[in-house]
Amino acid sequence: MKDVVYLQKYLLSIALGPVQDFVQAARRTRDLWFGSYLLSDVSKCVAASLVEDGATLIFPHKESLSGSQAVANKILAVFEGESVVRVLDRAHQAATTWLRETAQTAVQALQRELSSRRDVFDEAHFFRQVDDFLEFYAAWVPMTDTYDRDRRRVEGILAARKMLRNFDPNEGARVPKSSLDGVRESVLRISTNDALIERALRRMGIRPGEALDAMGLIKRLSGQRPYPSVVRVAVDSWIQAGMSDERFRVQLGRVSETLERVLIEAPELDVVSSARGRDGSEVYVPDHYENFPYDGKALLEGFFEQEEFRQLQEQYPGLADELKRVVTRLREIRGCSPQPYLAVLMADGDRMGVQIDRMTTPDDHSNFSYRVSEFARRAQDVIVQHRGVPVYAGGDDVFAFLPIETCLRAADALRKLFEEKVASAVASDKPSLSVGIAIGYCREDLGYLRQLAQQAEHEAKEPDRNGLCVLVQTRSGGDPIRVRCRWDEDPVPRMERLAAWHQRSEIAHTTGYVLEQIGRLYGGAADEDIVAGELRRALSRRTVAGERRFADDVMDDITSLFRSRLLARQALQDGAATAALQDCASWLKFGHWLASHAEPEAWQNVEIRAGEEVDT
Repeated sequence: MKDVVYLQKYLLSIALGPVQDFVQAARRTRDLWFGSYLLSDVSKCVAASLVEDGATLIFPHKESLSGSQAVANKILAVFEGESVVRVLDRAHQAATTWLRETAQTAVQALQRELSSRRDVFDEAHFFRQVDDFLEFYAAWVPMTDTYDRDRRRVEGILAARKMLRNFDPNEGARVPKSSLDGVRESVLRISTNDALIERALRRMGIRPGEALDAMGLIKRLSGQRPYPSVVRVAVDSWIQAGMSDERFRVQLGRVSETLERVLIEAPELDVVSSARGRDGSEVYVPDHYENFPYDGKALLEGFFEQEEFRQLQEQYPGLADELKRVVTRLREIRGCSPQPYLAVLMADGDRMGVQIDRMTTPDDHSNFSYRVSEFARRAQDVIVQHRGVPVYAGGDDVFAFLPIETCLRAADALRKLFEEKVASAVASDKPSLSVGIAIGYCREDLGYLRQLAQQAEHEAKEPDRNGLCVLVQTRSGGDPIRVRCRWDEDPVPRMERLAAWHQRSEIAHTTGYVLEQIGRLYGGAADEDIVAGELRRALSRRTVAGERRFADDVMDDITSLFRSRLLARQALQDGAATAALQDCASWLKFGHWLASHAEPEAWQNVEIRAGEEVDT
């Protein structure tokens, strides 16, 4: 009689990295996007390898492996077999093989451009860094009849394993560190006086003097798809508003032709970059970006005083004069220059861990994962529909760049999508989506903009989750304008209404600052009646253009805002009345900022009649 082999069922948990440090190592939007894309595809490779070996995926859902949405760096699966270690080894090997193939593609692209100079690239050190990049942590436990207990146990073991990190010796060299994060050594060896090499690298998106390690080089060279600049997102509303004018469309075509000449004749200068792939395709952007597939910084006011343009004047004076002439004419037709601000949106699910802890079977957890995957897939469409550029949409996380005119409605649409796809399937303690939006200067440091968006997302979750937080950091500096509330208050229509009131000169631009001063005067000592009286007096004596008093609808709207904020504050703290008044001040300052920095057409169709007051 043959021996009977009894197969054990295991619950596997895998975590891949690095995540935050790797993604944040970015100077360009493409660096951010490809960092997220690369980690997602590594996770998909690992998950696919597990499926090939007979494992059943719980998270991410199996269908997300073939979709366009990203997946998180966490994998949970059930495997029944004799050897878990061999299955995990094959999954690890699948990930490293994919990384090696991606790295080899980048090397081939570099060698095609630098065929005459192989000495500017340290290939051996490049692949050592690639092989040392991936962090792969795994844990597994035999399954019992209690899935929730098994899951908590395996996650605890995995967390302990991640604390015991592998610290292999560094085989670095005495060369400059990466310009992106300063962690690993550069694999480029470029002489500062080699103009031909610098020109070739500039065509590939590598600036003169920029040092890149292996993963930074892969971010720039992999594939044929550049990623739109944040400047292109910022100027999009200005371009779209002008497209209704035939003269503007014709002149925009002339600007595009001139910028294309700059790309061809002066690729070594940092004057313009293209949002079109080397194969002629445009990807990960709204369709209308094809009207102007360039970064757009040449359209900004003050560009002709920047160092990039001065270099173009010195080396290509005729081309510089032509660029200045066609752009100046385009601004004249439009009547203004583009506003140099954009929105950086980050969203994250609330109470997701609570829901997962309640899952009593793998099937329940897998079904929940499917709903989360559907949200991620549709979230990308929501961003593009609002003229934005998605950087990452995986699980319950979303990261995107948007024009300031559309960011609020995009946030609201994401919140509603999350309710439809995820929260609707939960009976109690429903999960929610907190959204943080950072609005900043489009030529600000990309890492700083991302940190500001992370701060906004964190504040959206505090103290009671299900929130929206908007931080506006002006180019002049100072403390950002901060607006935070819960989605229960239906904040987006009110925000747009305040912008419309300001744009129509129904509210004086100083009103927010007056309320702010009153709040500081009283501190936390005033009660509700005193503060409400001060609010009424401030509104009654503040005049607007033409010495006209506030309209009744405007006063009712601001008073309703105060009552709404008061209800929210009373549930959280003492001194709620003055805190609510400070909130009103911030909302009015935000409304004025939106009105003065967005395209006028953005608020023309806003319904300005105040809706019913929302209880908080």
